[in-house]
Amino acid sequence: ERPRIFEPGRIKSRAEAKEWFEPKREKITAGQRKILRWLGVISAAAVLIAAGLIVWRSFSFDKSKVELAISGPERIISGEEAVYLIRYKNKTKTTLKKIKLVFYYPEESLPSNNGDLIQSLDLADLDPGRENQTELKARIIGLKNSQKKAQAKLSYEPKSISSRFENQAEFSTRIISVPLVLGFDLPERLVSGQSFSFSLKYFNESQVPFKDLQLKLEYPPDFRFQSAEPSPSENENLWLIGDLAANKGGKLFINGTIEGNEGESKSFKAQLGLLKDDQFIPYAEAIEALQIAVSPLFISQTINGAADYIAQAGEVLNYEIDYKNTTDVGIKNAVIIARLEGSALDLAALNLEQGSFDGISQEITWKASNLPALEFLGPRQEGKIKFSVKIKDPLPVKNYSDKNFIIISTIKIDSSQAPLSLSNIQIKGESQLKTKIASRLSLRAKGYFRDDLIPNSGPIPPKAGQTTTYTIKWQLTNTNNDLKDVKVIAYLPPHVEWLNKIEPSQTDLKYNSQTGQLIWSVGSLSAGAGLILPVQQTAFQIAIRPSLNQVGGLIELIGQSKAAGKDTFTDLELSSLDEPIDTDLPDDTSIGSQGGVVVE
Repeated sequence: ERPRIFEPGRIKSRAEAKEWFEPKREKITAGQRKILRWLGVISAAAVLIAAGLIVWRSFSFDKSKVELAISGPERIISGEEAVYLIRYKNKTKTTLKKIKLVFYYPEESLPSNNGDLIQSLDLADLDPGRENQTELKARIIGLKNSQKKAQAKLSYEPKSISSRFENQAEFSTRIISVPLVLGFDLPERLVSGQSFSFSLKYFNESQVPFKDLQLKLEYPPDFRFQSAEPSPSENENLWLIGDLAANKGGKLFINGTIEGNEGESKSFKAQLGLLKDDQFIPYAEAIEALQIAVSPLFISQTINGAADYIAQAGEVLNYEIDYKNTTDVGIKNAVIIARLEGSALDLAALNLEQGSFDGISQEITWKASNLPALEFLGPRQEGKIKFSVKIKDPLPVKNYSDKNFIIISTIKIDSSQAPLSLSNIQIKGESQLKTKIASRLSLRAKGYFRDDLIPNSGPIPPKAGQTTTYTIKWQLTNTNNDLKDVKVIAYLPPHVEWLNKIEPSQTDLKYNSQTGQLIWSVGSLSAGAGLILPVQQTAFQIAIRPSLNQVGGLIELIGQSKAAGKDTFTDLELSSLDEPIDTDLPDDTSIGSQGGVVVE
């Protein structure tokens, strides 16, 4: 059957072609052409004027008609709260939208919302001719006569324009007074090297409390802090005062020594404020100075050649005392007294060249009867005295409080027969040294085959080609000061196998298979460990498999062990070493003299 679309013999009729119609054109006269040209020029100008109006309207917004102002206290007392009123007014003919206010509080101030010093606020739209305001508060902090500047930035978009504009305003407040009072009670003049005490008062004169206060002291160079009451909270110069109520105060007492040249001025600075974001912000400060004077009778001392010597248990302390008449007149019958304090002193080993010792008062006295040079000290005459004393070994550690031992030597020189020209002057001189005693860290490395902590196996003596396991113990003792950052380090030889068996199991002991290094991170080690406290110990298991070329000799199980830590009292780095351990195991009494020699 033929497809329907195919019909042979049928010829499709062609559409008749239509004739093209040519429209009749009329000619334009010269006058008409001129009119059309002017119409085109006018139309183009109109378009340009319209576009210019649009552009002008877009860029002709006058932001000076948007007013921004800050008002607040022009003068304020440090610590008081300031109220800032930020006013903004729209004098333009269009609505302001997407208004944002960024306010910058004065430096060191404390915003009432406990937020940052930069605060951002999204504000409502402002219609033409309208104004609005917002209020922000902060406690202003600073020193007297300092200027504290606040700043505001207002950004917005006119309703009919997509561009964004910004206005700024500033306001300054001067701090006229500080209600927190600081006052030193310092001596006017001091002898170089002399021990002295001074006090510092602080008081809140305002009617509002101050919270979280801290008191910070800055000492002059060559001032050596000794003690304070109450004790500082940090670094010998920072005290946590806390909250200070209205019309309340307190007092600090500080002891120390100071050195300097005659006539030199030494300034002490105190600041009362708070700590914010690790930065100290002062509310009030006081500065006062004293002057260094030379005492008519000057005295100084050293211990083993140093003024800041740190001693060890069992050590001999060699004291050297220098004395001098610093005036141009002679002084009769001078007396020198040295007082020694400290339970760590072995006074039975006191060695005196001259002078007499009183065991009850623990004082050594030199006078004309046992040191003839003191009968008359001529103008500018000087002299020297020596003596020595031993420190006990072991130190008297009997309970938990027996630590942080100090030896105090206080030496004074004076005369009861001062010359008339010096009758109105204090002629005595004084020197004091505090000598800290460092702790003693000891490490013992021991090896065992038969041990109750970790069972071992294998032949004893060790046999070539067979595995024998051993237990290594590290034991730490510490005498009189707490230690921190304590570590023990050693290396296992390549022929020693680490079995990862540790007692106690929670010990922080790590092994590096690449280097063979063992590190025991002990951390803190209390004073008295191994004396009144248990020994700090850890144990671990290792193994060896001797080869034929090791027959007839000893095998090293672990290299030299080293312990290190920091003395928290003296700030010294302490260390202790112990020898390598071989298969002869000197600490294991069950192993005979040949029990460590490798056999076939």
